[in-house]
Amino acid sequence: MRYTIIANPASGKMNINQKLSTLAKAAEILEAKINGLDTVTADELGQCARELAACCDVLVIAGGDGTFSDIINSIDTTRIPVAYLPLGTGNAMRNAFQYKGDLADIAMRIRGGNIHEYDLINCDDKVKAFMVSVGIEGTVIRLRNQYVAQGGSGLKTYLKAVINSYFKEYNRASARIAIDGELLEVKNLLSLMVVKQPYYGFGMNVVPKARFDDRQLHIVCINTGLFKSVIGGLSAFTIGNRIGQYHTGLQVTVNLDRPLTLQFDGNEGWDAETFTFTTLSKALKIKC
Repeated sequence: MRYTIIANPASGKMNINQKLSTLAKAAEILEAKINGLDTVTADELGQCARELAACCDVLVIAGGDGTFSDIINSIDTTRIPVAYLPLGTGNAMRNAFQYKGDLADIAMRIRGGNIHEYDLINCDDKVKAFMVSVGIEGTVIRLRNQYVAQGGSGLKTYLKAVINSYFKEYNRASARIAIDGELLEVKNLLSLMVVKQPYYGFGMNVVPKARFDDRQLHIVCINTGLFKSVIGGLSAFTIGNRIGQYHTGLQVTVNLDRPLTLQFDGNEGWDAETFTFTTLSKALKIKC
């Protein structure tokens, strides 16, 4: 089986030479060349992915959650299997795939693993994703990106963005949420999470029951105050989130009383008053 690695020069904290060194053993195990580190923009990385996908059996994505999202939105993942080497900061997908050990260990697992067919989320027919949310997370991502541009990184920067979003920047909205046609009315929306796997970055288990392969969207709606929100955050880092209303369904439509920003796969999305999410069954072929 022919493997090719595509790496994002902008993900994580390492420079290009450090990434080449870090990926060297994994590349040797997979007998793969490392590509993509000479790209400058997300569009160039996407074009590189399409070219590489045409001449390999498995495209191995080395980067963070955002890189993984960018690549799976650049190629036909129902036809081209991918794999994942975590090189980012939050690395939700490392936990989602239950990876253990270093990159060499993960490369060995990829090499010996099977190809699975997993579901994704269709977001307004614009992007496919493995985790999306409407609410405070869009503000958190915007602030985090600002802090990273100023030299911040890691969990400390993320928590700073969360605190400033909660107390200063995020203004709650009212929402009418239809899940397979059943209406849920929510005032003071803090977060509506629609996911296909349990994790946010830094190991936060926000939707413990979520699964990649059950053809369902997993939905958690949260409108709690400060105390319960803190409890939810702490439990997500330990035993798994225990707050919010949990639902499953095939389609979710959200109507808001004012525009909010979509978060998808750790990326800042677009602002809108209405969002629609549907299940994309077996949309992702992945070797793991």
